[in-house]
Amino acid sequence: MKHKLILNNDVHPHTGFNKWLALLITNSVGNMWFFYFLMVFIGGWILLSKLGPLSFDPYPFALMLLIVGGIFQALAMVAIMVGQNVQAAASDARAETDHETLAAIHTLAAQSVKILAGQNRILALLQAQAKSG
Repeated sequence: MKHKLILNNDVHPHTGFNKWLALLITNSVGNMWFFYFLMVFIGGWILLSKLGPLSFDPYPFALMLLIVGGIFQALAMVAIMVGQNVQAAASDARAETDHETLAAIHTLAAQSVKILAGQNRILALLQAQAKSG
């Protein structure tokens, strides 16, 4: 059996750009750097709104909450779910490949045990012949 390497891009019905973008969003949004980016973005928004020459979004910052809390979260949620499905499909394929590999290793190990048992019998016969001869 030939072992095959399974990557995130190898399996899943989503293909091409859609899969690439979903994985990019899933991997990007799911880390602390994106959290830091959001903190700077929200803090900058509040500072610009309070201290800037234009008071474009007064307290309670409804526009920012609409963009960050509603629109962004809805779009990110769908993209993250697709990315997680792609990652899950790749993980399932890797698990199946690992199972096939381990089954082949088990078969080879069982064959090796049989061969060693046969060699032990041959050695025992040769030792018995040497003692009697």
